[in-house]
Amino acid sequence: MTDEPIDCPRCGGSVPDDSFCIRCGEPLRDGGSATAGRRRGSYAAAPGESVARVALFSTLLPQLPVADLDAFRIAFAGGFLALVALVVVGAFPVALVGAAVLVPALVLFYVYSVDVYEDTPLPVIALTMVWGAAWGIVFAVAIDALIDTGSRFGGARLSEVLALGVVVPLLGGVAMVAGPLVLMRDRRYNDVVDGATFGVASAVAFVGAQVIAGSIDLFAAGLTPIGEPLPWVGRILAIAVAMPVVAAGAVGSAVGAFWLRYRAPVRDRAALGVAGRPAVAVVLAGALLVAVALAAYLPGPVIDVAVQLALAAVALVWLRRTLHVGLLEEAFEIEIGDEITCANCGKATRRHTFCGNCGIALHALPKRTGTSSR
Repeated sequence: MTDEPIDCPRCGGSVPDDSFCIRCGEPLRDGGSATAGRRRGSYAAAPGESVARVALFSTLLPQLPVADLDAFRIAFAGGFLALVALVVVGAFPVALVGAAVLVPALVLFYVYSVDVYEDTPLPVIALTMVWGAAWGIVFAVAIDALIDTGSRFGGARLSEVLALGVVVPLLGGVAMVAGPLVLMRDRRYNDVVDGATFGVASAVAFVGAQVIAGSIDLFAAGLTPIGEPLPWVGRILAIAVAMPVVAAGAVGSAVGAFWLRYRAPVRDRAALGVAGRPAVAVVLAGALLVAVALAAYLPGPVIDVAVQLALAAVALVWLRRTLHVGLLEEAFEIEIGDEITCANCGKATRRHTFCGNCGIALHALPKRTGTSSR
């Protein structure tokens, strides 16, 4: 890096002569058009990944430095292998509860480990994860009281399919979105990333609590009820991965659309196209929630889970695009600051939106490190 600033060929801003533009993330070295094109299609929270990539951890946990994602990957893999082991020994109810808490536990630990909510964690947690969990329990109790739970999987009547596959997911989606929207009144949370993160936290807590509360009756048959392991492996995979990821992607993107419309600068409000309009985003989120619920009624223990995982991939990409827009939205509003150390690459860079050395969005790094663009 030289002392003389240069003009970025992409955004036109005056920036330090480094490897990346600290305003928009454009490569400034080895540049040619090919490199620039790759950068424009890359994900702001992980420069080495495409924004359209199906990547669980860098999407659900966008404010972690890239190096720290490995610890979460190992924790998730270890947890899932433990669930499979429980299924093998026949402890199906225990495995189901573990599957229900796996993703919410990772999200909760992530929230505290990177200090996402800065100095006001209690109100935010109350209106995201606690709110979502409380409504998940309410929905599970109501379902058990109104519908014969024994007919949920196989032989279900049309009225029950409509109730559990359409009405309940839509009402649940409203409940998951409502809590985070209360936080939109607080001007401290003014970024699309904030809104999307609140939606993700509410959604995974709702799904986990609903599964646990709705599965209490399984323990009446003991810790090792009779059953075949294969269907339970599929069910565990759906509960541990597909269901929370679809809910997180759908609700996180829908809530993020409200932040994009009412909190983002006017120039950024069309960045997601029609999917960035709150009304459209809510409809799309509802469609995803209904689709993943109806998929549970497909025949066989493989087809239903395969469809649910495909829906999870769609939800992840949608959420990823929403977070990407949020990470870019402040690039033109921030003055170039003092030199700081990037928590991702460990090298010196000027405080702004992107690291001049590795190209990561500084907003995507933990706020407590002092590298945030805020």
